[in-house]
Amino acid sequence: MDRSIFRNPKSGSKSALKLGAKEGLITNVWRLRVIYFFKSIIPSHVVNDHQLWLTKPEDIVEFTEKLKDPQYDLSMIEYVCIVETIADIYDLMNFFSTLGKRLPVYARVLFYNFNWLWAPLFRISGLLGFSRNRTFGNFYREGDLDCFLELSGWEITRRIKRFIFPFKIPFLSGFFDQCLVKLPFFRNMAINTFFIARRKGEGKIGDHSATVLIPCKNEESNVEAAVSRTPQFGKSVELLFINDQSTDSTVEKIVQCQRDFPDKNIVLVQGKGLGKAEAIREGMQAATGDVCLILDADLTVIPEDLPQFYEALVSRRADFVHGTRFVYSHEHGAMRFANIIGNIFFSSLFTYILEQRTTDTLCGTKVFWRRDWPLFEEMRNILKHSDLWGDYNLIFGASRYGLKIAQLPVRYFERLEGDTKMNKRLRNGLVMFKVASYALWKVKFFS
Repeated sequence: MDRSIFRNPKSGSKSALKLGAKEGLITNVWRLRVIYFFKSIIPSHVVNDHQLWLTKPEDIVEFTEKLKDPQYDLSMIEYVCIVETIADIYDLMNFFSTLGKRLPVYARVLFYNFNWLWAPLFRISGLLGFSRNRTFGNFYREGDLDCFLELSGWEITRRIKRFIFPFKIPFLSGFFDQCLVKLPFFRNMAINTFFIARRKGEGKIGDHSATVLIPCKNEESNVEAAVSRTPQFGKSVELLFINDQSTDSTVEKIVQCQRDFPDKNIVLVQGKGLGKAEAIREGMQAATGDVCLILDADLTVIPEDLPQFYEALVSRRADFVHGTRFVYSHEHGAMRFANIIGNIFFSSLFTYILEQRTTDTLCGTKVFWRRDWPLFEEMRNILKHSDLWGDYNLIFGASRYGLKIAQLPVRYFERLEGDTKMNKRLRNGLVMFKVASYALWKVKFFS
């Protein structure tokens, strides 16, 4: 063995293991499938200049060399897409550690790993010339990847089982690669797993301005309480009321509060009277805060809890935080029995679709970065504008595009003033089921 004990054996190694390896007959076909899939989960508003594609082993080598240059600027990159299997990178720890120091905190890395159960078939395929010749060492288990990323400052936010066949087979690929592969047992047969990774939260990243969006319709008795009870947090707080064509004196109360609370930044936006989802959309056009928080005007989730949501987001414990009313006990009379049963059903359905535990789907309090709003607008289009409340657009959008989702338990109290807007329970339940059905196909099976 021609190697000195005084020399680091890693120093002369190639950064991509398959550099120069002969491509197989289906290598390029597979590469195009990966590229097409990655493009399907990158939001359409992200321009090409904010994407970095490592398509071949040569690209990985060139990129790794560029990372050694302290002047190499990655500050505008939002997505790094690695089209070769992650196992082809020689030193994963060094690669991700260096990447984490250069990319912005909100950047994502898309990559995939082959299923180690397929190793014998890959070996045979390589010998026959259909694919690159791979040894068993080119296959990691998911637990290994979790370890690599955690120790290098990253975490996986979404895992997608997508393909059983490496190339399209007429009439079969659609069923096998989009439906069957998502079912128990057959998930283990997927040829690979796609991953979306983010940098782990490493403490608070500074104070940020916040906008509290308060959609309201006939909430005249709750306006002043919402203003007076909302605490100050972050760099500044904007209280943005969206009046959804109220027929009482809601608008007058908001204007009065603007005069009575000169120390608070109170903004009034007129909605179109089309429901909560559209009211939030109107509000987002006027919102100026870095962090956006939604607060229902009935105050059943109290405004005093908003700083907890803000801290969870700016500390990067999550990219999207929604409240759950089903961890703490409710105040007596806060929620009707039919609503509880409906929430249990939809929480179970959401848990299956999102592949993470979900205990509450319609808690109105949700927090996200304003920069991520285009993701939720894209999900609205995917769900065919069917979500009347906007909660599902937010939750499913966060999941589809790999935001880290967290639930924050809140105390739920009885409404003291005004009337509930959730009266037509059967109709509302059917609408929710329709939206969840769209998500089942578009998020679970066809993404």
